[in-house]
Amino acid sequence: MSERMRGRAVVFARPLKAALHEGVGFPEMDDDGVVIKTAVSGISRGTELDLYNAEFHGRNQWYPMLPGYMPVGPVERVGKSVTHLREGDRAVSSNLFSGFEDPYCCAWGGHLERVVVSKHSHPLGARRAVKVPENVSDEEAAFAVLGAVALHGFEKANPKPGQTVAVIGQGIIGNFWAQLAKAHGCRVIATEVSANRLKIAKAVGIQEMVNAAEVDQVQAVRELTDGRGPDLVVEVTGNPQLLLLALRMVGADGWVHGQGMYIEPVPIHFPSTLFGANLTLSSSCGETPEQAAQVLHMISSGALKVKPMITHEFKPEQAEAAYEFVYHHPEECLGVFFRW
Repeated sequence: MSERMRGRAVVFARPLKAALHEGVGFPEMDDDGVVIKTAVSGISRGTELDLYNAEFHGRNQWYPMLPGYMPVGPVERVGKSVTHLREGDRAVSSNLFSGFEDPYCCAWGGHLERVVVSKHSHPLGARRAVKVPENVSDEEAAFAVLGAVALHGFEKANPKPGQTVAVIGQGIIGNFWAQLAKAHGCRVIATEVSANRLKIAKAVGIQEMVNAAEVDQVQAVRELTDGRGPDLVVEVTGNPQLLLLALRMVGADGWVHGQGMYIEPVPIHFPSTLFGANLTLSSSCGETPEQAAQVLHMISSGALKVKPMITHEFKPEQAEAAYEFVYHHPEECLGVFFRW
């Protein structure tokens, strides 16, 4: 048994209370693991703010909690069974599940001074860590996890070139969805209530946008499609009412993909929505290391643009202020990072 490493970690001590803890016991290293010294770690406004606000995701979760799932940094140690990473490489990892010292709940252990990706922390061990291309910055690489979440949904919904795709919500996943669809040859219409996020969407190349704070987005999107409605509507906000709205926005024989984390029940009247219009409804959750690697390649090649999404940076010692800002000012921030 190897000696347990200890270090600093951002912790949700209780609802709406973040802090930096010292001396947290990290998972053990093994032959199938790597240790990453965190350079930056990204904050997810979706999953993390749910947990920050005590809206748990159906697992056995509790406080104090170790949040986050987007750490990036140089590899410090490599287990003897690992072949795809070497010391000195940069890597991004995500979603550790176990191995942390009591009393901490891992959900999912991303804002740590050092990240131990081993069989003690994840069934895949070091396979959960993906090498970062040389021309991709640490900040851009941290986006790869959320980009991979969008890619997972994109592959499932499988829009065809030439189809019209409407994306409700222009947070990071919605922005990636719009970029992926555009790169695939689809016509993209983005809807969003934040003028700042629409500005960022324009900066990455999305041209057709609807400010849902100013107009009826269903009517506006229908008008842009000559009354037909889009072939595919993607809802990424996690708001149940917007998923129902997506079912009204999409065209007949169309597809609605729900990719938000819907904490509350979504009451769908089947005859008048799915059945009546012959619609398909799908969902997706999470990502794979292979999808993260694909997104990193697309960032490296310039096929996906990330830099306009980077908006704010904090030190881990500012954890309380960082989460208060992200929680209370969603319209001002998109890509928010801790720099370790």
